[in-house]
Amino acid sequence: MFSPTKQTVVVLLLVNLSAIGFNKHSLAQTTNNNGRDIIERISESYIETLDDDADLNSILEDLIHFKNNPFNINTAKQTDLEKLHFLTTIQIDNLLAYIRTYGQLYSSYELLAIDGFDAQTTADIDAFVSFLPPDTQEKAYWHHTIDSRYRQTIETKAGFVKNEEGQSKFLGIKPAVLLKYKGGKGNKLEYALTAETDEGEEFFGGSNAKGFDFYAAYFAIKFNSVLKEVIIGDYQVKSGLGLVSWSGFGKRKSIQGVNIRPMGQGIRGYSSTNENSFYRGAALHFEKGDFNLITYYSYNPVDATISKTDSSGNALQVSALQQSGYHRTASELANRNSLNVQTTGAHLKYNINRFSAGINTIYQLFDLPLQQNPKPYNRYYFTGTKNYNISTNFLWTFNRINFFGEAGISRSKGKSVLAGIEAQPSNDMSFSILYRNYAPDFHTINGQAFSETSGNRNEEGFYAGWSILPFFNTKITGYADFYRTPWLRYTSASPAWGCDLSLQTTYTPAQNFELYIRLKHEANTEKSSQKALIRYDSERTIQRLRINAQWDINQYLSIKGRTEFSRYIKDGNSENGLLVFTDVTAKPGQKFKVAARFSWFNTKSYNSRIYAYENDVLHYFYIPAFYSNGLRYYINMSYAISSRIKIYLKLSQSYYLDDSFAIGSGTSHIEGNKKTDFKFHIRYRL
Repeated sequence: MFSPTKQTVVVLLLVNLSAIGFNKHSLAQTTNNNGRDIIERISESYIETLDDDADLNSILEDLIHFKNNPFNINTAKQTDLEKLHFLTTIQIDNLLAYIRTYGQLYSSYELLAIDGFDAQTTADIDAFVSFLPPDTQEKAYWHHTIDSRYRQTIETKAGFVKNEEGQSKFLGIKPAVLLKYKGGKGNKLEYALTAETDEGEEFFGGSNAKGFDFYAAYFAIKFNSVLKEVIIGDYQVKSGLGLVSWSGFGKRKSIQGVNIRPMGQGIRGYSSTNENSFYRGAALHFEKGDFNLITYYSYNPVDATISKTDSSGNALQVSALQQSGYHRTASELANRNSLNVQTTGAHLKYNINRFSAGINTIYQLFDLPLQQNPKPYNRYYFTGTKNYNISTNFLWTFNRINFFGEAGISRSKGKSVLAGIEAQPSNDMSFSILYRNYAPDFHTINGQAFSETSGNRNEEGFYAGWSILPFFNTKITGYADFYRTPWLRYTSASPAWGCDLSLQTTYTPAQNFELYIRLKHEANTEKSSQKALIRYDSERTIQRLRINAQWDINQYLSIKGRTEFSRYIKDGNSENGLLVFTDVTAKPGQKFKVAARFSWFNTKSYNSRIYAYENDVLHYFYIPAFYSNGLRYYINMSYAISSRIKIYLKLSQSYYLDDSFAIGSGTSHIEGNKKTDFKFHIRYRL
């Protein structure tokens, strides 16, 4: 290993700048869009607004599925197009109206004739769809896919270190293992089984004597009748704007600016590995004329912190729901499935032309009371054994303007509302506006609506986003968000306020070259770090500047360079951060692909951290936070052994140059100055 001398940093910067300095003649080459950049672009657009437990796997799986199995755009329904995630409601409506009026689309170039579609959107869609005649009878084939993944940190974490008695805090194995099977026939029948064990969890032994730690499974069948779909097992429900019922990842602030309305996808089978973002039971979808109805019931044991027991040790009360999904230690196992949760709900939707309205109802019952430990910040948090939400939502598309909103109430009588517009006055300009007001005592059961923080409570805010194409090869996107909290939060000593401003200019002189510059300024109030008899709030400011360039030299080779600066200011103190990396991606043939990255980062602490998306093995999502002073490098490869078998491998290492830096904490602490991770994934398709 070596330290980053001035020569090393200069070389990295020069490689980054070299991606900017090539002449236009060399950029005139074009390459086919394979979908990888789209997945990365969507993921990175949400980076700085994600919660630590945010689950983007549903988006990732949709895009990977359609990349490998393109759907016919000439017979696509609204729900199919919504699963692409990068199209706005206006674009979807205009696309469907164009096909109804003019008939079959023959190629992606024809999309440019549709209002609201630019060259970038057209190229994006082309990676996920086909252009077959609408009367093409696609045969319903049986299909089966088996995925297996092995993941391990090479260095030993503190949880695996044995004490003098020969015991360790982690009771299980060092690697994390995954086995997933998905099968079906055409798009009418689908079933799946997922089995996973995280690192440190027991595997075919102890508390998991019969196998893995976590299982998810479902059986789904679709009909051409009033009853459209039935799912038995594990599933997700997405309805309205996510105020009361939205399983998985909901809409957040994004540098794309405009697309802020979550796309309602109804019900879908669940086969991911997040152990908290699904229901377990049965869901039904009915459709009759202009009416759609979704009903569902779930009985699902979940992890919770037991706060009171009887003389026999039986749980009487819980104080918090656990979200990590880990069952590695004795204390984590004690909280495993300690709370039984029953949930039932329905969503009725009426559609007519370009207007729709819906009603959501959801009821939840705990078998033990949830009682938070009393603190000023959680005064209005949910307590008790039962809760219900009722909401109504609407969507109206008029010409190039999309109006939407949802208002709801919980059992506590707390109320919440959000309403907004998405408009596209011309193909060169679009904007969105959103207002939200979530009462402190509004208790959402499964909401993931647009907000600064999770929970859909204690927040009022106003958001504006925009996308402008001032020139053919230049695009300006961004947003401004202003919010306040009527009551104090966990991180504040009094009601807080904040603002979040972001601006990005993207320059694309040729189809295979892109340069963008991103600026971000975020300020909010939180507890001061200064010692005082009475805690008070002070302003915290985070500023970021990113310069990113990507050049697809040809269909076999591409390079990307990035330099990003961060600045953190609070209580008169400031910290600076820097991240520089270079990516090289090569695809010498149809069967083999390799991507490598070398990066250097230097920040004073976690406060000035910088995020960056990493390419990874199939179905694995990873956006690490870089802080302290060090290097990170990885190599990520895939190879198709045959038409049915494909393997993926990633080897990565973080090497810290600050000898005083501690890698991880608690049971995740690693002695030394490096952390090495190995992942191996194999996919078998029939």
